[in-house]
Amino acid sequence: MAEGAAPEPKVGSTRENPSTVTKYNQSVERKFKEFPPVWVKGVITQPKPYGRNVYFSLGEYEEGNTTPKAVLDVFMWTSQLNDFNARFALLPKPFVLSEGLKVSFLLEANFYVPKGRFQPRVRDVDEMFTLGELGRTRQKTLERLQKEGLLDRNKKLLMVEVPLRIGLITAPRSAAYQDFTTVLLQSGFAFEIFFVPVPVGGPDTEDSVANAIGSLMKIPLEAVCIVRGGGSKTDLVFFDSEKICRAIALCPVPVLTGIGHEIDRSLADMVAHADLITPTDCAKFLEGRASDAWSDLRRRAASLRETWQLVYQECGYDAIRKAQGLRGAWEGRARREALRQSHAGKGIAAGTRRLLRSASEKLVLNHTGLMRGPFKISRLEDQALDFKGKLIQGADPAVLLRRGFALVYSGAGKWIGTAECLKTGDEMRTRFADGEVRSRVSGKEMK
Repeated sequence: MAEGAAPEPKVGSTRENPSTVTKYNQSVERKFKEFPPVWVKGVITQPKPYGRNVYFSLGEYEEGNTTPKAVLDVFMWTSQLNDFNARFALLPKPFVLSEGLKVSFLLEANFYVPKGRFQPRVRDVDEMFTLGELGRTRQKTLERLQKEGLLDRNKKLLMVEVPLRIGLITAPRSAAYQDFTTVLLQSGFAFEIFFVPVPVGGPDTEDSVANAIGSLMKIPLEAVCIVRGGGSKTDLVFFDSEKICRAIALCPVPVLTGIGHEIDRSLADMVAHADLITPTDCAKFLEGRASDAWSDLRRRAASLRETWQLVYQECGYDAIRKAQGLRGAWEGRARREALRQSHAGKGIAAGTRRLLRSASEKLVLNHTGLMRGPFKISRLEDQALDFKGKLIQGADPAVLLRRGFALVYSGAGKWIGTAECLKTGDEMRTRFADGEVRSRVSGKEMK
């Protein structure tokens, strides 16, 4: 062999006579069969039934990391899966092999010749390992919920006295749906049921129930009920889901559960406002609240009626007493008013007579005055006219001129009242009682 050349495989072949793919794969298969079965732990992911086999991956995860560190593809026969699940259903804490379950498998090395693919086969399952992991997971979830204050958060919500707007989460056309709705619709109370159909068993339970709670929160409700029938006890493990528990704890209205298991309580039951055993019990709990409220209302109405009758009677007696007192007061007031009006009438009559007498006297005086008045007025008018005539005569310019006064006019005949109106050289006429003198200003002297 030349230096650096690859060694030839020892499978009964040579460079001149190479082996076929089948023979090569068969030789590899024989080597794998020499490898003893090994217990391997991991998380089931992507289960896919195909014909007589079920294929899935076994993932290895680190704490807090959702990306697998390593993945191994394995398979088992479908009949094996059914046998395993039947065996696990009889356990005190039943479960099924499904997505997300932590398991420990006894793996038998297997090489699939037609595809040249390594794919171990599951020979056995350690159920005690899975039970321990389920218990540890449940306990860790419980501790986280308690640490974050979510375990009692929904329990602390106050439920309205008569919750009538109810959200319902359960499987469609199921006995749980029928039992729950029959109780409420035949109760005689005006319940409104807002139904969201979801699977309540199997790997889709976690996301479906959590999403259903979220969708119901868009509606103004007074309570939400999550119910399922008895069914397989293996389905109870899905209600230990942390996602469902958080959705219940953070729901703004009380959440009631009726999951149908008398002995075991899921984490969903522990987080809920109240956990009832069956869907019927859950519905009867709501009906009981409405019935209690109705009974209390009737008692209050009866008590109010009795109280009203007593008050009515007392008010009637009091009204009679007040009416009698009012009648007496009214009669006394009427007598006083009649007396006052009688006195007032007499006073008005006397006053009227006095007014008439006074008016008559005034009329007599006015008549006398009217008879004498024109003569007095005429005499006074004559005296006034005589006085005015004398005043007019006294203001006559001719009289003033006779008294020694003179009137001064300009040459043009305009009356001059002050020396300021004249200047040197102006012609001036002075009128006296017996004639007129013409002159010319030769000078003036102002005061």
